[in-house]
Formats: sequence, structure tokens, C-alpha cells
Amino acid sequence: MKPDRVRLSLQTLFADDRRWAHHGRRLVFWYDPEGEFREEISSLHLDGVDVLTLGETPFALKRRLIVQDPDTPFLLYAPFPEPPAAENWLLDLQCTGVLFRADRAAMVFADLGYRDRSLEAVVRAYPRLFGSKKRIADLQGLMLPPDVDERSLLTGMLAAAVGEKVADGSLILRRVLLGGLDEDTNPAWSELAKLGLTDAFWTLAAQVTLFRAEAPTLRRLFLALLVSHLTQQLGGTVPPALASMVLPNTARAYALVSAWQRDVRDAPRLIDLTVEVEADLGIEAWAEGQEPEAYVQVDTFPVLDRVALRALVRALQSPGTNLGTVLTVARTRLTLPHATRYSAEYGAVIAAAGLFEQRRAFSGAFPTDAATLLERYTSGLHVFDRLYRHYVTALDAASGDLLRDLTGAVEDVYVHWFLEGLGSAWTDAFDVGLPGRMGGTRGQWLFFGRHVLPLLQKNERDRVVVIISDALRYEVATELRERITTDLRGEPELGSLLAALPSQTRWGMAALLPGQTLTWDAAGERVLRDGQPTRAEDRAAHLARTGYPSAALKLDHLMSLSVEEGRTLFEGKRLIYLYHDAIDAVGDKPASERDVFAACEVALDELTRAVKRLANSLNTSTVIVTADHGFLYQRQAIAEADKLALPPKGAGISADRRSVVGPDLPPADGTLRVSLEAYQPMTAPVTALFPRGTLRYRIAGGGAQYVHGGASLQEMVVPVLTYRHKRASAGQPQASRKVGVAVVARSQRVTNTLFSVPLVQTDAVAERVRSRTVTVRLVDDQGRDVTDVRRLTFESPSPHPSEREQVARLSVTLPNPDAAATYFLLVTDGEDGLELVREPWTISIAFQNDFGEF
Repeated sequence: MKPDRVRLSLQTLFADDRRWAHHGRRLVFWYDPEGEFREEISSLHLDGVDVLTLGETPFALKRRLIVQDPDTPFLLYAPFPEPPAAENWLLDLQCTGVLFRADRAAMVFADLGYRDRSLEAVVRAYPRLFGSKKRIADLQGLMLPPDVDERSLLTGMLAAAVGEKVADGSLILRRVLLGGLDEDTNPAWSELAKLGLTDAFWTLAAQVTLFRAEAPTLRRLFLALLVSHLTQQLGGTVPPALASMVLPNTARAYALVSAWQRDVRDAPRLIDLTVEVEADLGIEAWAEGQEPEAYVQVDTFPVLDRVALRALVRALQSPGTNLGTVLTVARTRLTLPHATRYSAEYGAVIAAAGLFEQRRAFSGAFPTDAATLLERYTSGLHVFDRLYRHYVTALDAASGDLLRDLTGAVEDVYVHWFLEGLGSAWTDAFDVGLPGRMGGTRGQWLFFGRHVLPLLQKNERDRVVVIISDALRYEVATELRERITTDLRGEPELGSLLAALPSQTRWGMAALLPGQTLTWDAAGERVLRDGQPTRAEDRAAHLARTGYPSAALKLDHLMSLSVEEGRTLFEGKRLIYLYHDAIDAVGDKPASERDVFAACEVALDELTRAVKRLANSLNTSTVIVTADHGFLYQRQAIAEADKLALPPKGAGISADRRSVVGPDLPPADGTLRVSLEAYQPMTAPVTALFPRGTLRYRIAGGGAQYVHGGASLQEMVVPVLTYRHKRASAGQPQASRKVGVAVVARSQRVTNTLFSVPLVQTDAVAERVRSRTVTVRLVDDQGRDVTDVRRLTFESPSPHPSEREQVARLSVTLPNPDAAATYFLLVTDGEDGLELVREPWTISIAFQNDFGEF
């Protein structure tokens, strides 16, 4: 050891307050058995410290230290071994000071600054760890206290060895297990073996989890943790074949695994490791023998989700199934950590259950009167289309074949009962005079005069923006209305129009422009409005003829501009048409029609953002969202029996999969023949043939599952969503609020390791009262978790409070809760972290493994 290094270490030893258990005079004793530093000691200079060499006069020295210089710091160098305590005349003084050694282990110990001299033996016992500057630095980075004991030091050494930043036993076990269950390939385990710390690891494992085995392995440890976690969640029961693996205190294992599940960084590896061993444990076979309700909140093994989903799929195909139970199980499991891998599958189950629930609620036959059937569709029957869209969207996001059988059942209800039944009923009831008989406002060709012009005339300063979203089906618009209601302060009103026939873009876009009549130009296969062309480049001229300052442009162009650029573009304009094409652009192409429902989600996002920007940033008082037509779509392939042969195509005849337009077409089997001038204001007679119900014409090429152009309700009913903006004023509530949540427990006392907390959603989900996801836990007075954390989503629209109750099952993870302490039940908003409930509770558990209600 170099003299300069010795001097620096000694100077630091005297100056570092953390190393001394007392204030005042400091004495450092340095025994040098070999006398290696005898010569250097005479030239050693320490600031503010007297350096003395011990000799044959201990009494004189003791007098000087006690009587003559009681306040002076001293370095007492002895060029001989430390004498036995019985022969050490300076022992009393030595006990008030510290010992110093100049070998490497002693220097390292001195640098670490620990007070307990016996820990120097630990430093000497692990030369490979303390021979590494990086490991020493990592250990120092843990900030262990000066009075650290041997157990805590070994924990810190293990943390430094495996790269853990906190000297926490549970985290160290996790860090090692993250490396894999095979010691031969686990890098963390290899490091521990190299450093001689494997025995220390197993000692730590026993301390943290009570795991002990004659021949411990990482795999056995991991299995014991999982089985104990499962046992805790099952309230103390365990599959008989696994009973021998349960640890003496399941709460400790539960705490370790639950914390691991909640760690965003490490949770995926936990899932991988669990999947690796769950087959060996027979979890799948055990769960197959249980009802899903028995393990509804158990999240130990990912395979439970597959078993639960298979059970739910089977249940949904059974006529007598309680659909409410299916929905409860699916929604509950959807909140569990492992379920993120199956969120699409659970979403599909929820949508399917909703679809079947609607089917059960439908009684009788479809109405035979056109007006009644139209009103039934806009008031409720469109929900079948929406739930089917949600199901297929989830199906596309799912993997594997868990939903295969369910998809067949969904298609059977939606396609064979709903689409075909509704389509046939509507075709039979179709009435060309219906738009006029329903107050003269339901025809799409009346849109401008009935919905836009009155707003322009009412206030000379207000601006009206019309967004025309190609193929925005009515059921999609109902969801758009919900989003706008949630995000904005104004009142969106949703109505409907009957689209011009055929329900194609060229007819619908023309009908939405200002004007009185429609003309079919067979030669150019185009539609004229008041005799003028209506293609994209012609529409601005139609708006200009109204006399109002106007503009027509694509919505995506507006959204690409900055706010200032948008305001400049809108300056002085009172009438603006914005054209949006997210749905039809995908659905109308054979290669992408399968993604049309995903395109609906894109459209909802884009339209919501557009309405918010128009209202909040571009000074628009009224926004109207409508469409040129709707569409039909089914995932099930179209059978040849559902296709009609096209009639002979002559001069002036236009045909696609859902319509044939031409002069005086004769009736044909399987079609609805409509004289278009009787249905809408035409300047010349035109006839159209529409396949009945959901039939298609047989046309070469792909693209038969997404269609429009026909006369079904899904194609003809187009939305008119009118949003009138309300600006915020002081004291006004937010645009919408979340439901309230309250705890309704009869007692605020925990008496069992596993306990239940009942909560109630204080108000029903409604237009301006939206759902809320919360986390529920128990914490101590320092805010540290003493239980696991549960997520619950409150989204019930029921008016009955009893139907809005849910239960959070919590497990105490604190090893020895203090019966005299006050803990706090916290209910926190899962989105913004807002604390909703803080309620004092006590924990009084007689036996740690005493499982009670759950």
C-alpha cells in the first residue's frame, strides 16, 4: 500500500463524520504486525492530528491521552500485533475510537465507512467482489447506512453483484430469476457463482420467502413462488398435486409476484417464465375442471385466460347461458395483468355477449311498415351493426383460434338472422313516398335547405362547417356522438336522412349540395345538381351560388395546417364543406375491404379531432357531420347462392354489385324495382334495380363483402350530427365528468390475509357521465403499499345502485402488520391519479394464513 494512499485514507477516516458514533475527540488505533510502516510513520503528517508510536510506556501515554490532551485527535501507531484484550492497557480508549489497517481488505472496509469492525471479515471472505472497483462503487451507490449489519451487507453485495440498484431482497430474487430458470445459462447466477455468493443468495431467499430445500434451484424457487401466489388468490386452497410446493407464508410470495406483475419493465419476462413452467404444473387441466367464476380474479398463470376464454366461448354458444355472468367474468379478467395478452379476445367476447343479449331482447318479427322499421332501426336496431363491428375489430386483433367457434355463432346471428331478416323486411316494406310522408325532411336531397340554410339565415355572423365523411354509417355516427359529448361542452344532436338512390358517392355527394333537383347523365355516368356537374372540382361553385362566402376542401388538408393557417383560410367564410374519406377509401378496394372496420376507428378518431379543432381553435359555432351513404359488410364470405346474375347491359345502363341504373328497366327476380323520380326529385325518369335484402350482383373480381349502392337500411340511413359549440365560462362544469365511486364496506377492519372491499358506482353512465377505471389498495402512513393493487372499471348504465356494485379482492402483502397502526384504503383514478377515497382501516390478523371471505 502506497504511503500517499495510507495518508489519504487516514485523513478521510478522521474527517468523515459518518464513521464516528460520537462527537468530540477522535482516536484511531493502527496495529502493524509486520512493522511495514515503521519508517514512514515518522514522516506521516495529518492535518489537525497528532501521530504517536506506541512503545513500552502505556501508562504515560494513557495519562497524556486522558489528562494532558483530552480533546486532541490522535493516530496511535503500533508496530506490533494487537494484544489480547486482557493485556491491552489502552482497551478502554480503543473502544471509543476505531481501528485502522493498511492491507487491501482493511482499506476497502475503511473506504466503505461501516462502523461494525466485524464486517471486515466479510470483506476478506469475498475477495473477487471487493477486488472489483466497479462492484465496490455499485455497493457504495446503494447508500447502506454506517451501522449496517452483516445480513444487510450481504444483501447489498448481492444487489451489487446482479446489478440491482436497491438493496431489497425481493428485487434481488426477481433480478436473478429474470435471467432464466436454468443456472447454467442464467448470467446473473453465473456472476453470483463467480463471486462466491450462491449460498448467500439461498440464505436471502429463505429470509424473504421462507423457501428452503435440500437441493435448491432457481426453478424450484420460481415454482414455489407461483404456486404460493395461486394459493393466496384462491383463499388458501390449492390443487392437491401442488400442495407440497406451497411456502409457509404465502403472503410473502404473493407480495413478490404481485409487485413483479405491476412492473411495466419486468412483467413481460414474468409472463414468459410462467408460460415456460405452467404446463408442468398442470394448471390448464386443473382449471378446465373449474367454472370461470372460481378463478375469475386469479392472475398467476396466463393459461387461465385461455381456459377462461374457451369456457366463455362455449357458454356463449349455449342457449341458456347467463350472459350477465359472461360479461362480468370477461370484464373482470380484462383488468388483470396477464389479460393484456388477450385484451382483443375478451373484447370480442364482450361484443358477442352484447350481440346475443340484444338478440334475446328482440321479440316478435321485424315490423312490416317502412316508417316503423326505419324508426326502430335508428332508435335501437343499429346497435346490432355496431356490436358486430366491435366483434370483428377485436377478432382481427386477436391471435390463435380461440374465437373460431364463437365467430360462427356471431355470423349466424348477425348475417343470417339480423342482416337477412332486416333486409328482407325492409325490402318488402320499402315505400318510395316514405321521405315525404315523414315530414318532408328525411330526404338527403333536402339536406342543405333543411339543415344548413336555416343556420346561415339565423345569425349573419355564425359560420357553419359541414363535414361529409364518405360511408360514415349511422351506427358509427352514434359512437362519434358519444365521443364528442365526452370531449366537448356543446350539445351534439344526431338525426338521420334517407340517402339518395342508388346509395353511391356520386349520388350522395350531389344530394348534399345546395339545389333542388338531381339528374342522371347516363352518357357520362355522373349525377348533376340543378343541371350542374357535382364532381369534387365542381362543388365549390355550387356553394358559391348560395351567395354566402364559402369554400370546399379536403378535411385532411385543413388538419395539416397550423391553427393560424386554418384561421386565415377560414377568414370571412360562412359556409365550408370539408370532405373526409377514411372508410370508403379502404372498403371500396378489394385488397383492403377486410380492414373497413379498422378504418371506422380511424374515422372516429379523425372526426373527433376535427370537430374539437373547429370548435376550439377555428371559431366555428356549428359543425354538421354527415355522409353520402352507408355500407353493408360481413366477414363471412358471400355464398354463390346470395349472388344474382346481372341483367343484360344495354346503352345507358350502369351496374355495380348493389344496383343497376338505366331507362325503364324491367322487373327482375330477386330485385326491388324503383322509379327514382318517385323517390327523389329527378328531372327525367330513371329506373333502378336493387338486389333484395343483402344479395349482390355477380360481378367478376374481389370486393363482395363491403358494398354500398343498394337500398338496405345500412346503406340508406345516413347520419346528420349537428354540434353547436358552447364556450366555457367561469364556474361551469367540465364538458363531461366521470362516475363517482364510493366504498360501502360494513367494517374498516381487515381480519384475514385475503379480504374484500365492496365499492359502488354512485351514478349511472349517461351522456355526460362517463365510465371510470380505479385502482384500489391499502397503504401505510408513509404511502407504502401493504396490499396488492386491484383495477376496477365502473361503466354500468343501470339506474339501480345494487347493479352498479363491484368487489375488489385484496391480499395483505405486509409480513407482520401492526394491529395498533392505522392504514389507509386508497381508491385512485386510474387515468389521472386523482385520489377519490382515503379511508382509515386497521389490520388485525390472528394467523397469517387464515383465509376468510373472498
